[in-house]
Amino acid sequence: MNKKRIALVGYTPDYFRSFGNALEESHFEVFWVHGTRSTAKYHENNSSTGSVRCLDTTANFRQDLSDVARCKKALSELESAGNPRINDVILMDRILRNKHYLFALCYLNHLQQLLSRFFTENSISLVSSGRDTALQIISMLVCRKLGIPWVVPTRVRIPQEMYMFASGHETGSIVNIRASTNKDHVWAEEFLRKFNRSPDKPALKAAARTFADVIKMMPNHARLFLSLVKTSFVERGNDYSRYTVSRIISMYLKRRLNMIMFKAFPPYSPVGDQPYCLYALHTQPESSIDVSGSYFSDQIALITYISRSLPASHELYVKIHPTDLDGKPLSFYRKIAKLPGVRLINYDVDSRDLIRQASIIFALTGTIGYEAGLIGQNVVTFAQNYFNRMPTVHYCDSPPRLPALIGSLLSAKPPEDLKERLIAFLANLKAQSFQGEINRMSLPNGEHLTQQDLKTLQGAYNSLYAVLASPKLSRQSGS
Repeated sequence: MNKKRIALVGYTPDYFRSFGNALEESHFEVFWVHGTRSTAKYHENNSSTGSVRCLDTTANFRQDLSDVARCKKALSELESAGNPRINDVILMDRILRNKHYLFALCYLNHLQQLLSRFFTENSISLVSSGRDTALQIISMLVCRKLGIPWVVPTRVRIPQEMYMFASGHETGSIVNIRASTNKDHVWAEEFLRKFNRSPDKPALKAAARTFADVIKMMPNHARLFLSLVKTSFVERGNDYSRYTVSRIISMYLKRRLNMIMFKAFPPYSPVGDQPYCLYALHTQPESSIDVSGSYFSDQIALITYISRSLPASHELYVKIHPTDLDGKPLSFYRKIAKLPGVRLINYDVDSRDLIRQASIIFALTGTIGYEAGLIGQNVVTFAQNYFNRMPTVHYCDSPPRLPALIGSLLSAKPPEDLKERLIAFLANLKAQSFQGEINRMSLPNGEHLTQQDLKTLQGAYNSLYAVLASPKLSRQSGS
């Protein structure tokens, strides 16, 4: 009988230990792949299996520039059709993109070799990962080469506390768990009715919008900083898979300076009185834009494309993100505000009102595109999202297509069967989803996973294994 062996890539063991234990209780053998020495050491010191089921991907890594040609050749074998290119992977990673190109190639090949050996030698049959780092994206490419199912948990966002699984770095690749039922359709109809009457608002991560918020968050930031200082001794020499202490300090001070400048010289304008389209800025760096929306991750460039494509009859409102107003320098906002027909809108303007009055909503992967689709507004997206399947959402993969697409949407009427198609979409979404959270760490209160979360996760991963790994293992065994 084949064992249910799962590898968790990039899951911090201090927070996700309860998750790993829950999987073990559900008859999985859990293996851990860590991107830093400190997380690997923590795991070894606090796990009954020690280093037996733990991989430290920083161990024995040495840059060898004389070996770059071999690294390139080996990495090119991961670049099959439908996979991101290695150069794309480098640019997806917020730390590695700033390293020397040859160093990045050596590191990625190091990961390729380690992961291939670790997954093969331990007969891993399912890999669960995030989509935030080069390690996690390379693990996806290695799994595809080895024929191992790879999944990443993906929040639905509206309604809250509901998640599904994607089989790739873009959320459009949702894993089909089961067919939708009449019960799912009843849920979808009720959800849509409640949403139109009193819409849910997506959960926002904790962030500083005022100086009072900065002071309020100081104790938590101080604790995090002290923790980073402690781990920095273990991480000495590793500036490629984590932020160094000096980099953290620099980033923190830049954000405080950005807030001072934002408050002193407000770059935004009031809402106007002529027709408009809407684009909401993304928090960045973040996997939702740098990974899932990689080709359009330069937001100033993307807004410029939209500006070029809009008719003079419409303005483009660009709304500042409420959790990232200090994440950009004043020069970033001023560049946007100077573009033809663009009006920068402050974060405190109600998004729902802006959505309802907009002629078209533009989005990469943001929740605002999903919200707009739920109320039947025309949406143009620039990434392969799960909500692209809604009837009024349109995917654009090339800037030259924008003028014609915008022109057609400005004169388009909602489809007559809009409600029926939305209900069908939502019912299918419900069928592939699970109730609860897989990670509460990034939510405003930073809670631990609940017992109900863990129970649901057990069922979720057993379902994934049955759908993705069991049929493959059966074919391999000839049964």
